[in-house]
Amino acid sequence: MISTKGGQRQAELLDAAERVLTTRGNADASLRDFAAAAGVRIGHLQHYFPTRADLIRAVLERALQRSLERLSSALGPVEERGEQPALTRSETTSLFEILLAEQDDPSCVRLFVEVWAIAMSDESTAAVVRDFYTGYVGHVADLVACVRPDLDRSRSFAVAATVVSLVEGAAIVHSTVGVGRSAEARSEIIRAAVGLVHGS
Repeated sequence: MISTKGGQRQAELLDAAERVLTTRGNADASLRDFAAAAGVRIGHLQHYFPTRADLIRAVLERALQRSLERLSSALGPVEERGEQPALTRSETTSLFEILLAEQDDPSCVRLFVEVWAIAMSDESTAAVVRDFYTGYVGHVADLVACVRPDLDRSRSFAVAATVVSLVEGAAIVHSTVGVGRSAEARSEIIRAAVGLVHGS
């Protein structure tokens, strides 16, 4: 079990890793670069995160946790809905507005772009990214199941993967390096995502 002090130190190391990834654009960042940004020796960093892939896994897990906390604050934890009725279109729209708002954060987008760049040349990081997206899509599949409990898990997962592709693609296409954002495009993305989940 990690002590409170150890947990705080881990959070500081993860903050430094995010800074390296979001401000330097350094897809070739090594553990030495991350340690320097945190102001610690590489051995100290490796005490918590033995490899670069371990560090990136922790960064992504924390990003996913933040996302789930935002969704839970809007809906409550999916697993606690129990016998509550299926999500309404209004609730689903609110959830996708939250997911899409995450794509409006340039540092969040930059973080993922840099991690994807690392993953393209490092299979250990690629495995971490695959695990992250499997978990992320799985959580969206849980939301799909709340709307359409008649779908089997495989179909819910396929719908969720399509929704995640739509939302994640918006981060690139509607960014300042893409075509840019507009209220109309945002509404269309949300409309399409809600339609996918509700099957209409």
